[in-house]
Amino acid sequence: MFERIITRFRELQWGFWIGLILFFIILQGNLFPGLTPVQVKMLALAVLMGAWWMTEAVPLFVTALLPLAFYPILGIMKTAEVSPNYGHHLVFLFLGGFIIAIALQEWGLHRRFALRTISLVGNNPRRIVLSFMFSTAALSMWISNTATTIMMLPIALAVIKQIQGEVQEGNPSGTPFGTVLLLGIAYSASVGGIATLIGTPPNLVLSGVYSKYFPDAPEITFVRWMVLALPLSILLFLVIWLYLTRIVLRKKDVPTMSGRDYFIQEYHKLGPMNGAQKRVLVLFFITALLWIFRADLKLGFVTIPGWPNWFGLQGRIQDSTIAIAMAVWYFILPGDEKRDTLLNWKQILNIPWDILLLFGGGFALADGIHKTGLGAYVGHQLQFLAYLPTWVMLFLLALSVALLTEFTSNTAVATTILPILAAASIDMGVQPLIIMIPATVAASCAFMLPVATPPNAIVFGSRYISVKTMVKIGMAVILSASLIVSTYFYLVQKFFL
Repeated sequence: MFERIITRFRELQWGFWIGLILFFIILQGNLFPGLTPVQVKMLALAVLMGAWWMTEAVPLFVTALLPLAFYPILGIMKTAEVSPNYGHHLVFLFLGGFIIAIALQEWGLHRRFALRTISLVGNNPRRIVLSFMFSTAALSMWISNTATTIMMLPIALAVIKQIQGEVQEGNPSGTPFGTVLLLGIAYSASVGGIATLIGTPPNLVLSGVYSKYFPDAPEITFVRWMVLALPLSILLFLVIWLYLTRIVLRKKDVPTMSGRDYFIQEYHKLGPMNGAQKRVLVLFFITALLWIFRADLKLGFVTIPGWPNWFGLQGRIQDSTIAIAMAVWYFILPGDEKRDTLLNWKQILNIPWDILLLFGGGFALADGIHKTGLGAYVGHQLQFLAYLPTWVMLFLLALSVALLTEFTSNTAVATTILPILAAASIDMGVQPLIIMIPATVAASCAFMLPVATPPNAIVFGSRYISVKTMVKIGMAVILSASLIVSTYFYLVQKFFL
C-alpha cells in the first residue's frame, strides 16, 4: 500500500509541489512585513490555489474545496462563514442555466438554432465567431454578462458540433474552432459590459465612489459614460476578435464548411417542431425576456422600468431567481408520448456539478481576500504608481487590477481600489477620473482563469477548454487589453476627463 502511495506522489505534476512549496515559504517566512498574520495565511492559501488551478495539478473542484478545510484551520474564517459562498446566488444562476441548456439539447432545439444561425450568417467560421461575439456584447451592455453567456452557450455548442462533430469524450481541449468561439463569447460578454454604466457592477461602483469623494464635480451620467467607454469597448472587441480568429485560430485549423444551401436543406429536414419542442422554446424565450427586463433600463434620458416594479418586487428578484423558477417548469410541463415531462431526474446527472463547486471556491477565495483586508493591502501598494510617468502609471495600474481580478470578484476589486485611488488623486494633484476610470475598466478584463468571472466559468463548464489553454490565451488578451486601456485614456484625457 505504501508503495502505491509513494508512486502516486511521484506522479503528481510539478505544479502540485510548486504550490505547496510557495505555500509554506509564504506561511513561514517574513516576505511581507506589512501583512498581519491572518493576511499572510490568506496570501499563502491564495497562491496555493492559484498554482493548482493554473497547472491543474489536482482536479479543479478539489482545489475549490480548500477554503472549507483550510480557512478554519488557519484561523481565516469559520466553516459556517465560508460555506455560504458555495451556495452563492450566482451558483444557482449557473444551475438554472445548465438545466435550461440541457432541455434545449435534449429536445434537439440546439441543432435547430445552429442550422438556422449558420444559414443566416453564412459558412465562414470567422464570420460566425464575429456574429456570436457581437450578439453577446450587445446583450451584455444591458443585462448581466452571466445571463447573456448562459443564453448563448447552447447555441454555440450546437454550432460547434454541427461544424466539427462531437468532441471526443474525455478530451478537454476540444477543437481550435470550438475554443475560439466559446472564449469569444466569454470575452465579449465582459467587454460589452464596459460600454454602459449599467453593463457591469464596477461601473456603478465608480459612479458611487466618485460622487461621494467629489460631490461638487459633474456627475457621471449614463450618456457621459457611454460616450467615453463605447469606443473603447468597440476597440477591445475588434482586437480580441482579430486575435482569436487570426492568431489563435490558425489557417490550418479553420474548419472546412459546406455551402450555405447545405445547412438550409438540413434545417428543412428537421421539419416542423412538435408540441414539446415548442414548450421548451417558449420557456427559453420567456426566461430571456425576464432576464433582459428584470432591472430598469436607463437609455440616456429614458428609463424603461423593470418588470419586478409592476408587482412590488423591486430589489427582491435576481437573475438566479428567474433561472431557478423557469427551470422548475421543465420538470412540470408535459413532454411527448414517450416522456411524461420535458425533463426528468436522469438529466440532472448531466449537470457539471464540479464546475458549480469550482465557482463556489472562487467566491470563497474572493470572500477571504476581502474580509482579511488582503485586497485593501494590495490596493495600498499601488500608490507608488503616482511617481511614474502618466502612461506607465496607467498601464501598470490597468495590468495590476486585471490580474487581481483573476482571483477575486471585479466588484470587490472596484470597491477596494477606487476609494484608494480617489484619495491618492488628491495627494497627487491629478484629475481623479484619469486613474479611476482605467482601473474600473480593467476590473472587467478578467480573461485568464475560469473562476475570474462567470462567463469564463460558464464556457469552461462546456469542457471544450482546458485551464492551461484558457490561461495561455487569456494572458495575451489581458496584456493587450491593459495596453489598449492605458493608451486610450492617456490620449483622450484632455478631451473627456
